[in-house]
Amino acid sequence: MPRRRGNLELLQAGAWRDLLDVVDARILQAPGLDWDRVDRRAIRYLKLYVAGTPWINPLALMVGVLLFSARLNVATVLSRLYGMHVRWQVLFAHYQLRTFADWDPCEHLPRYLQDEACADSLKTKQDFLLWYRSSADHVHDYVRALPADLQEIYRQWECPLLPRGLDHQLDRMAEVLEDQRHRRKVETDAVTPHFARLRGEAHVRWNQLFRLRAKVREVIALVTTGQESCPVTFSYEETHPRQRVHVRLWDRRSFVLAHAEQYCRETVWEARHQLRGFRPGRNTSFLEVVGTDVLDDPSSGLLPEQFLWFGDVLRYDLLGEGPCSGTPAEVERKQAYLQSWGYEIEPRCKPFSSGIAGLLAWPFEHANFLRQAQARAQGPLLLVEPLFAAVTFGLAALDFFTTTGARMNELLQVRLTPDCLYTMEVEGTQRLLVRLLPKGMTRLAEYVVGPETRRHFERVAFLLQEHYGLPPGQSLPAVAFCKHHGRAALFPEQQPYLFQYGGQHLSPSAITACLRFLCHGMVFETVEGKAVVLKAHLLRHVFATHIHHVEQVPLDIVAVLLHQKNTRVTAYYAAPPWNQVMASANAVLDRFATHLGSLDEAFLRAPAELQRQYEEAKERVGTLAKVPGGDCTCHGQCPVSFACTGCVFKVPDPKRREEIEEQEQWALIRLEQVKLRGLGPEVVKMQALLQRCHIEKEEMQLIEMYQKDEHYEATLRIESHVSPMAENLP
Repeated sequence: MPRRRGNLELLQAGAWRDLLDVVDARILQAPGLDWDRVDRRAIRYLKLYVAGTPWINPLALMVGVLLFSARLNVATVLSRLYGMHVRWQVLFAHYQLRTFADWDPCEHLPRYLQDEACADSLKTKQDFLLWYRSSADHVHDYVRALPADLQEIYRQWECPLLPRGLDHQLDRMAEVLEDQRHRRKVETDAVTPHFARLRGEAHVRWNQLFRLRAKVREVIALVTTGQESCPVTFSYEETHPRQRVHVRLWDRRSFVLAHAEQYCRETVWEARHQLRGFRPGRNTSFLEVVGTDVLDDPSSGLLPEQFLWFGDVLRYDLLGEGPCSGTPAEVERKQAYLQSWGYEIEPRCKPFSSGIAGLLAWPFEHANFLRQAQARAQGPLLLVEPLFAAVTFGLAALDFFTTTGARMNELLQVRLTPDCLYTMEVEGTQRLLVRLLPKGMTRLAEYVVGPETRRHFERVAFLLQEHYGLPPGQSLPAVAFCKHHGRAALFPEQQPYLFQYGGQHLSPSAITACLRFLCHGMVFETVEGKAVVLKAHLLRHVFATHIHHVEQVPLDIVAVLLHQKNTRVTAYYAAPPWNQVMASANAVLDRFATHLGSLDEAFLRAPAELQRQYEEAKERVGTLAKVPGGDCTCHGQCPVSFACTGCVFKVPDPKRREEIEEQEQWALIRLEQVKLRGLGPEVVKMQALLQRCHIEKEEMQLIEMYQKDEHYEATLRIESHVSPMAENLP
């Protein structure tokens, strides 16, 4: 039942009655603004951070208007709330403003935008200008639509409008966008040459953590059956790189007894008698890193810091909230280390924080004990499951991004329902199709994924089945779409989303954190030597650049794969790297000098002609026929006239390498023939075919590497037993 204006008793009984202490009650009773439905994060932020500021009432009115009059999504409103509050904090202090009446956008905005002494970037300044202009307009329109008597009340909390002439004069957003495009292109150029290595290394890292998890479970089984007792130091060999990994398995009780002199007598007594947190049901196991030794260099000794690829993340306490915890000196040291790897330069940078307990962070029931135990341990302590879950999500996301060019919001939509994810059998082979809603479109689109992506999705499903303790065949829990995402309103129903954990849908930042953890330590640098950090949208650019300039997929087809309507946008995504531009220019000059090519053939293949060729080449072939060196994943029609070698739709099969080698030998013979005959275009075609054969053989080699590594069975070696201390303490 709608609230009547002026019914203060009903307002005080509502969910947001705490705001009466900080916001004028008339704002909470404003017509058409239903404060019972305002997101709790907004109300909490107003209460804790904005209360007492000169702009508390204007900002509160703005939140209500943007949500219920302008009907902006919650994520957008929250972003404006946070951003405008922080900017006003800076501006009011910098220009010594005391009341909101002192705020004059015609004077202070130009000063702010041109103030070189202010540390804010051009983008931050332009964002504030955009937010202020839009929000002020919305509040102004809302107030003008009220009855005359109410206009007099609410006009006092309006944000003064910015004159249109001044508005356009201050607008430098085009410059900001151009700078962003340039920066994205530079980062894309840094990652694209390592496209195949990135995918292969990610697979190997998942294998490494899978083996660690398996060995830990083996040792826990020995302890459970009484064949061993904690603590148990054990090791096993890794192949990429060749090293022996040494770790120690503890449980709570054995750790406290072994470090009894560092715990209080009551805690030691409880551990010895297996009470409270040390009783069998809660006496959980965890690992201590001992170190690794390099098998090919016996003189190297034990290296505690080189534990798999993430030893420094543990050593510096960078998981979850770790980068922001500790003394000011410790936090500064952690932040400096993160910045050296290229992570965001901000006061509270947390690149490996998922926001979910148990995912890249220790569960609540273990976090306090492990934090205290770490201060007493020699090496970093860890739980395997939160890290294994992270790399499982990270690898599935990475594979999906780099084989489909999908966006983050499309990955979030993947759910285990027949209307989203289904299989088709083609010539005896099961193929997976995913139906999702691309950005800016109203109709669902199909994404065809290969067997590797299918395997990663299955691994996530098995992980969640174990995580939730589900019997075989039972569906995953239905959860609400991530409320932090701007498109959440398009997916109002709870669904069994694949990317979920702990009963909640993963946020974009959680998936990004998993990606970063999986790929931490892979060095990608721009030509200026600046480190590049992987993000979903960057991988989309890398995918587009790779398939267009390495796999030689026409731009029109790239646009179809990326689900983009405007090929000019696709051209920006798939713009060639600068080194390739130079190489191509040199190649063109060489062709002119030797009469192997012509200007028309080299440059006049306009998009319209490509589209015509694409349409003419369409022939129904079904889904995923066998092609030389692998399987085709094209659903329905061939877009490249059956030029299968190097095609983006093809999944290479290392077992059929000889088919590509035969094609390569044929191309070499043909190349010599056409050179003798002076057939310039044919020379170029054969050279391109040889390049695609070479690339495809490299892909097969990487696939063989991580598949072989995946089947590697490491031998467990129990090294020593550390006897618990203080068993006889009173």
